[in-house]
Amino acid sequence: MIRRGYIVSALCVCALLSQQLSCTPASAAEAAPRQEVMVSVPLSKLTELQSLISRQELRLNQLQELLSGQSNGLSQQQQQISQLRQELQTAKSSLTSSEQIINEQNKSLMSLSEELKQEQHRTRRIERQRLLWQVVAFGTVTILLKEKTT
Repeated sequence: MIRRGYIVSALCVCALLSQQLSCTPASAAEAAPRQEVMVSVPLSKLTELQSLISRQELRLNQLQELLSGQSNGLSQQQQQISQLRQELQTAKSSLTSSEQIINEQNKSLMSLSEELKQEQHRTRRIERQRLLWQVVAFGTVTILLKEKTT
């Protein structure tokens, strides 16, 4: 914590000096040539500050690389989402088409079922009529045979 205090203090001093140098009045800046100001900073603090700056630059580079990677990943995921949406739309369209086909087939099946019932009813009626005519023919033949024998 104390190290950070020193670093912050050093940064503040550098910022103030930099601001002081850049904020000279216009008339003074025109009149007097720029003078360099010497600031004494202990070598250990300067080294520590340089080390901190290089670590921060390294961390910044790492974060930029991470951000770039995540950005690429995000772009790929957005493409996948777009592709999945298209596939979903195609699937919905196919489902709607399939439902229409199923409905048409269901109507056709109901119609065929009704026709089959009518055909079965007609077939039973024809069989009953055939049996009736067989009975009538058998009865007529029997009556004719009895009349011949009598």
